[in-house]
Amino acid sequence: MRSDDDLARELRPAITRLYLALRRRAPVAELSAAQASALSSLLFHGPQRMGALAEHEGIRMPTATALVDGMIKLGLVQRQPDPDDRRAVIVTLTAKGRAEVESVRRRRDDALADALAQLTDEQRQALAAAGDALVDLQRLLESTPTTTSRTTKETVHP
Repeated sequence: MRSDDDLARELRPAITRLYLALRRRAPVAELSAAQASALSSLLFHGPQRMGALAEHEGIRMPTATALVDGMIKLGLVQRQPDPDDRRAVIVTLTAKGRAEVESVRRRRDDALADALAQLTDEQRQALAAAGDALVDLQRLLESTPTTTSRTTKETVHP
């Protein structure tokens, strides 16, 4: 059995390249990658305070504020007062923002389904069996603070 380090080195480039291939097949028109990611985060996690959005996206508050300002201008999100803290705001998707994210998700699902149809039955079964583990892995990565890496130096391997 492979070590966790070996498995991580094997999976990370494949997962990264898979994500990039899906982005190329169904780009988000007129949006930066950061904006598209923030919209997806809002759909996945629901309405959230600016600080929570910054944390989910791995960015600082000033960057999150600028990001949200740009998406407000595009009509994709809105700020609402936080009912629990008058000093804070909640960022929510607008109907237009939700429709944009759903449209991109459908196109990416279609692109992935087309590619899956070209795999063997055994390959599709292996991917289906790994699905739950990949979702759990994603949740673990999202819930782990970014400052708790096992190494202090990161070598870039695309």
